[in-house]
Amino acid sequence: MDNNADSFTIPAADATAPAPPVSQQSVFLQWFQHDIPFIAMLLLALVGVVFRLPVTYWGILIPVFAIISGAEGWQNFVTRRERYALVLGVALNWCALMLAMYLLYNDGVKGVLNANATSLAMMVLLALGTFVAGVQTRVWQICAVGGALFLAVPALGWLDQSPLLLVAGTVVIIALVGFVWWVTQRRLGPPARLGGAAA
Repeated sequence: MDNNADSFTIPAADATAPAPPVSQQSVFLQWFQHDIPFIAMLLLALVGVVFRLPVTYWGILIPVFAIISGAEGWQNFVTRRERYALVLGVALNWCALMLAMYLLYNDGVKGVLNANATSLAMMVLLALGTFVAGVQTRVWQICAVGGALFLAVPALGWLDQSPLLLVAGTVVIIALVGFVWWVTQRRLGPPARLGGAAA
């Protein structure tokens, strides 16, 4: 009877069957979902310059940049003292930028600079504030956004002679920054599988 019972032993299927496929998103979609705050920062700044939006737009955009910077850098600091210093540093950085924006759009300065020069000057200030915020929060993507905005200033000034070239140049800048981030995310490799074959 023992021999017959042994003959009916069912082999373990998990050892030979292939593991069920784990659905994985494309690399581009992973990059987009992870870096969407930084992409938004870049796009919002370029939109403000391209369309010559008023000072109200920049007044709303600066607090948005401050919130993104603080939220993304929060996890890089552990102790309460470090996080307090982070919040204070980020707040002082963007408040100083807000003051510079007020001076830039003051009636006395607006009489010297035209609308195009004022928008580009605002772009320089925003690029500087963004880069400094990236250093403060230890988030390299924010530093990259600041660097991209710096590079966009001379390009937008040169392309300002033609609206069509201006739009084309903006698209090229966005595409280049997106390609660099995509390559970086691809080098990091796909996320580790959460499931596998059962032993």
